[in-house]
Amino acid sequence: MAFDLHLHLCLLITAITVSVASSLVLLAYLKRKINTPAFIGTLILGVLILLMLGLEFGYAGLLALLAFFILGNLVTRYKYEEKALLGVAESNKGMRDISNVLGNGLSPLIFAVLYALSSQNQNYSHNTLFLLGFAGSVATACADTFSTEIGQTSGEPRLITTLKKVPVGTNGGVSLAGLGAALLGSSLISVVCLVFVFAGSNASVQIGVIFFIVCVLAGVLGCIADSIFGATIEDKYKDKLFVNLNKHHVNILATLTGGIIAILLGYSFGVQI
Repeated sequence: MAFDLHLHLCLLITAITVSVASSLVLLAYLKRKINTPAFIGTLILGVLILLMLGLEFGYAGLLALLAFFILGNLVTRYKYEEKALLGVAESNKGMRDISNVLGNGLSPLIFAVLYALSSQNQNYSHNTLFLLGFAGSVATACADTFSTEIGQTSGEPRLITTLKKVPVGTNGGVSLAGLGAALLGSSLISVVCLVFVFAGSNASVQIGVIFFIVCVLAGVLGCIADSIFGATIEDKYKDKLFVNLNKHHVNILATLTGGIIAILLGYSFGVQI
């Protein structure tokens, strides 16, 4: 009876989450916040996340991505005209394309796939760490978006590798305002990602606190990694590599880094959801 009740509750929450997420993504498409390839890519990403994380954690993954989607679009509007004058605003009035979807969504999908594969191995007891990796990668994406959108209009950026002052918009440029914004973005997503803890069988206040702290740290550190990648490899080897590493490739590397950091920290602290 208890199992049937839990199953029905999961189905209900998943149905509500899918309905709300689909409606908001459709609304964003109709309002031209995302283009057609991004709209289709976002829907496919959502379906894959649901399939990989399953009935128990699928809705938690969707909620995390939905929260990032909403927060990312909101923070893009922050001083948009000022950023446009500086030449650092998102093009097309902040409209996202498929590159944005892949840049921020590929890493969470990778961790979701790893969770699904590890769940098939009954002898592997740390499969839920990949959920923490998922959360850490989304936290990194949100931290980086907040850092970029808020930090570029505040403070004097310095190149992260040399600490020399650089013009606004320089790859690898960081500021105190940007780091503060990264902490805010990571914290907001980490609160949402606590749904993973509540959905699991080992839910407790202690696990929730550790999960939150690990997720926040991973997001901020992943954002810092993004700046390091930006200063060292982004658009640096156009004539030497088959593929030019642009900001979207760097986003993938950074979100993967944030997820791996989350897994390592979670393993160190014995986090099991």
